[in-house]
This record gives sequence, structure tokens and C-alpha cells, in this order.
Amino acid sequence: MTEFRGKPAYLQLADTLRRRIETGEIPNGAPLPSAAELMKEFSVSSTVVKNGISVLRTDGLVVGHQGKAVFAQYPPVVAPPPWATPLVDAAHALADLVQEMAEGLRVEPAKAREVLSTWRAASEQLPEPLRAGLGRDRG
Repeated sequence: MTEFRGKPAYLQLADTLRRRIETGEIPNGAPLPSAAELMKEFSVSSTVVKNGISVLRTDGLVVGHQGKAVFAQYPPVVAPPPWATPLVDAAHALADLVQEMAEGLRVEPAKAREVLSTWRAASEQLPEPLRAGLGRDRG
């Protein structure tokens, strides 16, 4: 980067590209400038460009296609953490079970045990800080 702003160059690059994506200067689905173009524009190395793009990828603001380009993605798309999908699925199964009970339907005890077991197993996969923040250590 041409000027020192108290931040590593790759974060300055990421911040600039983030602003361009969020304001639509780089529209959703449009390719970002090539690594060579970014190196020239920002007077940085290829490592700075790669690290800056990596930050945007982690934030869900870009997606790369091997052999093609890196494309803007706004609003950002971020993959859920690995524990989220099983937890949501277990919560839906538990809600369905409670709904059946609320409607006065007979629920097989084996089914109830299976749903509760799935819920407990999924909730045990939550990261410890999240579990602690919920104030519970059990499913």
C-alpha cells in the first residue's frame, strides 16, 4: 500500500475491496480485478493480494472459481459452522414431536427417545464458549 494506516497491507486491501463490493462499485457476480491488476493498483506483492482476498472469502464477500476469477458476492454468503445444520435439524424434529403431542396425537416412546437423543447429541457439538454462554452444559 502506498500509505501506512496502522493496519497490515492485506487488511487495507481487503477493506478497500469490501467497500467497493458493498457500494456496488464491484457489482454482485462481477469478477474482481486480477491479482496482477491489484498488485499494480495497490503497489503490493502477490502475497498481500492473496491474503486480502482470503479475508474477503472468509467473510463470504467473494467466491473463487478455479481457473476463472474471483467474483463479488453481495450480500455475503457464509457457510454455517459444522454444528449448525445438525442442531437445526434436531430442533425441527423436536418441534414436530411437541406439535404432535400438543395435537393430542399418540407419540411412541421410542420415537420420543430417539428425537431427544438426537437433540442432545447435536447440542453437545456446540463449541464450549457458546454452550457456556447459553448457561447450560446439557442438551
